[in-house]
Amino acid sequence: MFHNYDLSRPRTQIPLSHVQVLPKFFHSHEIEAIEKIAHGFPLYDATVQGGEMNNNMVLRESQIKWVAWDDENWWIYSKIMQKAEEINRVFWQFDLFGINEFLQYTIYNSSQISRGHYDWHLDVTHEGIGSNRKLSFECVLSDDYEGGEFSMLLGPSENRLRLGKGDAILYPSYLMNKIYPVRAGTRTSIVSWISGPSFK
Repeated sequence: MFHNYDLSRPRTQIPLSHVQVLPKFFHSHEIEAIEKIAHGFPLYDATVQGGEMNNNMVLRESQIKWVAWDDENWWIYSKIMQKAEEINRVFWQFDLFGINEFLQYTIYNSSQISRGHYDWHLDVTHEGIGSNRKLSFECVLSDDYEGGEFSMLLGPSENRLRLGKGDAILYPSYLMNKIYPVRAGTRTSIVSWISGPSFK
C-alpha cells in the first residue's frame, strides 16, 4: 500500500548536511591531560570493517588507542556529548542515545616509507555497533604536522580544511570524509561517535 504523501510540502527546514567546526574545542591543558590519559592504553594498527579490507593500507594507515570510560577521563566524554546535544538540537534534531563506543585516540605518522591517511569512507557501518552512529566528532590534538587535512563531500563539492590544535568538527556520520596523507610530522586526534535509533 502506498501512502499519499504531499511531496511538494517541505518536510524539514534542517540542513541535513550541515557541518559544524568548533575552533579550540579542547584547550591546551585539556589536550595535555588527554595525551597523558591516552598514553596508558595499548596501541593498535587501525583497520577497516569488512573481511579482506582489514589489512588494506591503501585505504587507511594509522594507529589507534581505545580510551575506555573510567573515573579519570569521564570529563572528555561528557564535554563531547554536551556539545553534540547542543548542536544537534539546533541543526539536525536527530534522536540520540549517547556515546556508546570508546573514544578513539588516532595517530597519523609520516615517514620515508609511509604517510598516515584515511581515504574516502563513511563512519556509519552496515552492521554492529557502528551501524547506530548518527554524529561523528573529531578534535585534532597536535599542530606540528603538514598535510593531514580533513575533507568531506557535500553534494558534488569537496570541502577541505586543516584543523589546528584543539579544533574540532562535528558532522552526520553518513557523510563521506577522508584524512589526506600526512607529509611531515604527526597528527593526533580524539574521535567519538554519538549513536541513536535507526532513521525512519
